[in-house]
Amino acid sequence: MNERVTINLNLATKPGRNRRFFSALARALGFLLAVLAVLSVFVVLKYGGESARLRASIAEKQRLQEEVQREEKRLTADVEREERLSRTRVDLVNGIILKKTFLWTSLFSELEKALPGSSYITSLSPSLTGEGTVALRLRVTSRSLDDLVTLINNLSAGGFKDIRPSGEFRNEDGRLITEISLTYERSL
Repeated sequence: MNERVTINLNLATKPGRNRRFFSALARALGFLLAVLAVLSVFVVLKYGGESARLRASIAEKQRLQEEVQREEKRLTADVEREERLSRTRVDLVNGIILKKTFLWTSLFSELEKALPGSSYITSLSPSLTGEGTVALRLRVTSRSLDDLVTLINNLSAGGFKDIRPSGEFRNEDGRLITEISLTYERSL
């Protein structure tokens, strides 16, 4: 039972036999490196070209955006210039429209309701101050101070505002003549 197993340790007679595994591993690694190198070159070429195209596209978009911004500024300046030039004409037309749409009969009806029976208006000077607002200066002739107070109370109740009597004097008939300034706002 004592058999001897001999191990052939002579590397000089068959030197390649022990290197087979290592050379196969080296070839596999070399092949893997070659495949990775080819893939790397492919990726660099493919995505490098796309990257250059994207950079060029971004530069073009930025150039277009700057051009659009310049055009927007120019157009904004043109619009503002035209607004300044047209402002007086537009205000004039708006004023004419406002004067045409103001219901004067409503104003006179309200004044008539406010006047006591013994008083009457001898002069009236209206001026449009705002959208639907009229400033009035009236000269009212009344029989007495009580009639004037009644008129002012009726004007206040009728929606007139800023009622201010100014100069009062009596005429040769003894009637009281009073200047009154007030504002009237129409309801839209």
